[in-house]
Formats: sequence, structure tokens, C-alpha cells
Amino acid sequence: MPITTADDGFKLWHETTGDGPALVFPARLRGEFATLAAALSDRYRVVRYKPRRLVGLMESENDVAAGPEDRAGGPWDAASCTRYPTDTEISDLHTVANAADVDDFVLAGYSGMAAMAGFLVPFTDRAKGLMVGGFPLLADCAYWLGCVEGARSAFLLTGEQAKADGHHVDRLLYREWDERDDRAALAALAGPKILWYGSRDCEPECRMYDYTGGAAIARRVAEHADELRTLGFEVIELDDQDHISALATTDLVAPRLSAALAEGGW
Repeated sequence: MPITTADDGFKLWHETTGDGPALVFPARLRGEFATLAAALSDRYRVVRYKPRRLVGLMESENDVAAGPEDRAGGPWDAASCTRYPTDTEISDLHTVANAADVDDFVLAGYSGMAAMAGFLVPFTDRAKGLMVGGFPLLADCAYWLGCVEGARSAFLLTGEQAKADGHHVDRLLYREWDERDDRAALAALAGPKILWYGSRDCEPECRMYDYTGGAAIARRVAEHADELRTLGFEVIELDDQDHISALATTDLVAPRLSAALAEGGW
């Protein structure tokens, strides 16, 4: 599992599988999206990597079975950020893409990583498309900002400063994103634009409803579906799937995504 070093010495973990047009997934954990990546790798070169804001100073030993030499991280002061470190994250994204022998790519993600992909995609001309799931792309950011503000406060109260610092960067992301209008940038993407979601995502029967019920992801996506299509998105609703199964039911999800990518010329 490669570790690539950024210009400032920060170590970035990434993993690549398959060959073909490239898909790049930011991932919260090393195992996140691995099953979906394997299912898509018959036609695509799929790169997964851990963005800097999700690593902290250094990954814990529990995150890395191979040993300290394969730990990602390094010097980075998240708490000092007054704006979201977009330039740094884009530079890291390009560093990983270069290491994976990838030029242009479709930026992809699910749930919180869909948010990160959606936030970053206007700032890299190497991202020709966007494929995100389990996230209401055009909905306002107030709910998510409230979530990360609450989480940051909780970590401060329990003395977990490093985790609180990570949520400080999260709240910068949602504050800045709420001030932007990315519709023109999304419309200008020449490659595939896909948003997929489960029809029960964060509805009362969703298995995560008690945790994120207020997110109402299925309803929020549905409210903006027509506008997304106007911007060129293929909106894929997976019947009877909740937030978990709309990612985990790979035999259902992967063929739909692969077909949509091909339809978008990828």
C-alpha cells in the first residue's frame, strides 16, 4: 500500500486497483470503498486515498497493520486554518494522482466523502467529472455545519483536541461551501456527472436514522433532482435502499454506476 510524500513532507496513503479511465475516491479509512473499487476495477483504474484533514498528525498504529513505516501523516496544523485549506488538498490530490499514474479523472465519493469531492471538484481542471452518492449535493449546508459544530464542541469538552481540530477544518468547509454557488462549475464538467442515493436514506426506516435522521438525504436529493439533471447529472435512485445499503450492496450499485460512467463517455 503506497505512501507518497507531498512537497511539505506530509505522507499520503493511497491504493490503486484496475486499469482504464480513472476514478479517484477520497476515503476516511483505508478500507473505505475497497469493495466498490474492486467491483469497478474491471473497467476503471480506481484510486483511493486518505486526505490530509482525515489523517491528523499521524495515523494511529491501529490504522496501519504493516507498521510505523507505512503510517500516513506529518506536520500540519489544522487548528491554525482560518480558511479551508483548498490549495493544500488539491495539491495532495494531484500528488496522489501522479503517483498512481493518473492524469484526468472522475472525482468520486459517498456520504461525507461525497461532500469532500463535491467541495473540491471546481478547483481542479484534472477532474473531468463527479460521481457522488448518499449526499444532497445542491441542498444548503446548515444541517452539516450544525453537525460538525456539535461534534467539535463535544470533543473539546472531553479533551480530545486533535479530533476537535479536525472538525474545525470540517466547519470551515461547510461555511465556505454555503457561501458559494457551484452550479456553473458543475455544469461545465465535460465528463460523467452522477448522483446516486437510496430511496430510504435517512428516512425513519433507515438504519442510521437515529444518528442522522435530520439529514433527510433521500428527500433533499429528490427536491433538487430536476435541477441536477439540468446541470447534466444522471440521478440514480436505488429503491428500498438506505444510507448503508446504497453503498454496501455492491452487486446492485456497481453495475448502475459503471453503466452511467460509460453513458457519460468514461
